[in-house]
Amino acid sequence: MKRAFKFIVFLSVISILFYVLFPYLELYQLSKKDILKFENDKSSFRITEKVPLTKVDSVLLSNGYIDSSVSLKKLILFKNYEDDTLMPGKYSLKKKWNASTLLNQLYLMRKQLIVDLYIPSCRNLASLAGRLAKQIDIDSTELIEVFNDNKTHEKFGFTSKSFPTFFIPTTLEVYRNISTENLMELLANHYKDFWTVTRKNKASSLNLKPSEVTTLASIVQMEQQANYNEHKTIAGLYVNRLKIDMKLQADPTVKFALNKPQLKRVLRKHLSYDSPYNTYLYEGLPPGPIYIPEPSVIDAVLNYEKHNYIYMCAEPSYKANHSFAVTYNEHLKNYNKYKNWLNNQGIN
Repeated sequence: MKRAFKFIVFLSVISILFYVLFPYLELYQLSKKDILKFENDKSSFRITEKVPLTKVDSVLLSNGYIDSSVSLKKLILFKNYEDDTLMPGKYSLKKKWNASTLLNQLYLMRKQLIVDLYIPSCRNLASLAGRLAKQIDIDSTELIEVFNDNKTHEKFGFTSKSFPTFFIPTTLEVYRNISTENLMELLANHYKDFWTVTRKNKASSLNLKPSEVTTLASIVQMEQQANYNEHKTIAGLYVNRLKIDMKLQADPTVKFALNKPQLKRVLRKHLSYDSPYNTYLYEGLPPGPIYIPEPSVIDAVLNYEKHNYIYMCAEPSYKANHSFAVTYNEHLKNYNKYKNWLNNQGIN
C-alpha cells in the first residue's frame, strides 16, 4: 500500500509539474523558433495607423512574413507587452530574429519610429528646417540655429553663404527621434556619397568647386522650373558666359536679392539693386545658392550641353520654354517678341 501511495503521489507531482511547466516549455520553444520568412536578410513593413502589439502577427501574416500557424499572442502576454502599441510608420526586420527577439525589437521600435525623411528642394534654410521638423522630433527652431551656426559651417567645410549647398535633396531612413547631431552626420555622409570622384572631376573640368556647381544649378532650376529638358541647355549657356567672363545676368538672382521670389517681371529699376547675388551687377557666381536644387539639376550642370548660346529669353507663351540665341541682335528680336506678349497679357 505504501509503495502504491508513493507512486500515486509521484505521478501526481509529475502531472502537476507537467501541467504547470508545459505552457512555459511551449513558450520557450516558440521564443527560440525562427518564424520570419523572406528571401533577403532584411525586410520591412509599414503601418498607417496604430496597431496593438497583440495583433502584430496579423500584420506579419498579411505581409507574408510568417505562416498562418504562427501565433504570438501567448508570448506577447508572457512578456507583458499586451498594453503596448506600434505607432504608424516603417519597421525594419532581420531574418535571423527568432520570435522572442522579434517581439523585443518591435517593442523597442514602437516609439522609435523609423521614417523616410524627405530632404526637399526648397527656397532657403528656414523653409528646409520647417519641413524637416514636420517629419522628425526636432524643433524647427533648433534646426535653424544649427544651420545658421558658423561652427556648423566650419565643421563641414562651408561658409555661411555656401552652406545651403551641403543639403542634397533625397530620402533618408531615420528614427523619428534622431538627434540633431546624428542628423547632421547623416546628411554629411549623404553629401560625401553624392559627390563621387566622377562628379568632382566633372566639376574640376569646369573650374568649379562642388558648392559652386550647386550654386549654378540653383540658378538653372529657378530659370526653368517647368521644363526640365532645358536644364542642360541653360547650364551650357551659363558655362559659356563664365568662360568669357561675361556677367550671368540671371533674373532669378535679382528676385533673390530683392527677396521677391514671386516677382512676375524683372524691370530695369530692379537690375540696379546692389547685392552680391545680383548677377547683373557682379561677374561670376553669387556667393551661395538662391535655392536648394534637385540632384538632377546638379547633374545637368555637370553634364551641360555644349553649344554657342550666350543669350536666352522666355518664349512669348505660357509654356515656360526659352528662345536661345548666339548673337545679341538675335536675342533682341526674341526679347521684343516676349516683351510685346507680356504687354498684351497685361503682365506688369
